[in-house]
Amino acid sequence: MAKPHYFYATLLIALLIFIACLMMNGPMRPGLPVGDDLATRLAYINSNLMLWQLGWLSWMLAALSLLAFAVMLSTELQAGAARQYGVLLVALGMAPDLMAETLYAFVMPHIAVEQLALLQFIDVLAMHLTGFLGNGLYNIGGMLLTLALLKQQPALKLWLYPGLVAWLLGLGLSVAIALQMLKLAEYFTAASMVLSTGWFVLIAWKLWGTTHVRRA
Repeated sequence: MAKPHYFYATLLIALLIFIACLMMNGPMRPGLPVGDDLATRLAYINSNLMLWQLGWLSWMLAALSLLAFAVMLSTELQAGAARQYGVLLVALGMAPDLMAETLYAFVMPHIAVEQLALLQFIDVLAMHLTGFLGNGLYNIGGMLLTLALLKQQPALKLWLYPGLVAWLLGLGLSVAIALQMLKLAEYFTAASMVLSTGWFVLIAWKLWGTTHVRRA
């Protein structure tokens, strides 16, 4: 069924995620736990506090966007456990994710560098809340919705397989975070975000694009 408002909403979602990714790979990167020591990172964060906080706000919007996409995708499914629990898992993932982003954006910058043990605790806690728990729930929920759609609409399989790969890459990120393999986590993040964002637009075009949209 053509639902052009869903298609255009997905384009907006993809744009919000793209902006968040640009922020993470640009002005936010020196403050992330991927390179420098904690003291150096904290100095950078405090010197660029507005950009740092705007970056995390962009990721909060991206999290809300992901939930919106999951809800839209669920409308293509028959009522049942897969539809209910898929959306529920994505929604549950927002709690640890938003908590972690709040810690990074608004708590860490206000703790003195001399309180190193506390900073390290918050850093590790926030990383696992967002990268392991929140991200894991997002991807399990998304995987469940996509598998249910594959079962109910097998004609869409060629359009759904890239989504399954994207969710698997996202789960790889959670595993890498759990194992503290941060360089590997970077690769999984890049691959999963590029593929999943592109797939959102692709499957939205297939499911909800009007004839006019498809000709454009």
